[in-house]
Amino acid sequence: MSNKEELIMLYEFTGSRIAELKSQQWAITNYGSVLFASIISSKKLISGICFIETIILNIVAFIIMLCGAWLIWRFSIAISERQNCLKNIREKFGSEFIKAWGGPQENVQPKTVLKIFHILILFTGFVFTTFLLWRI
Repeated sequence: MSNKEELIMLYEFTGSRIAELKSQQWAITNYGSVLFASIISSKKLISGICFIETIILNIVAFIIMLCGAWLIWRFSIAISERQNCLKNIREKFGSEFIKAWGGPQENVQPKTVLKIFHILILFTGFVFTTFLLWRI
C-alpha cells in the first residue's frame, strides 16, 4: 500500500468520524428535548405531584441540561481535533488537491459550527421545563 493510499484511507476515516461525532451531538440534543417533554408530561399526567416532587423533577431537568451540554462540548473538542487532523492530511496531498479543495488552507481554523446552537437548545429546554413545571 502506497503512502498516498494510506493518506486517502486516513482522510476518509477521519471525515466519517467527524460525521459520527456531529450525529451524536444531534442525538444528545434530541434526547434532551424528549426528556424535557417527558418531565413536563409527567407533571401533567400524574395528578397530585407535591412540591418536593416538582423540585426533584426540576433538579433532574437541570442535570439533563448539564450532562447534555458537557457531552456536546466534549464531542466538539473531538471534532476540532479531527478537523486539525484533516488539515494536516490535506497538507500532504499535492497542489492540485489543495487548489480543488479551495485554495491555500493555512489560515483556516477548524470550527465546530453547531456547538453553541445545541447547548442553547438544551438551555432553552431547561428554562421552558422549569417554567412549565411551576405553572402546571
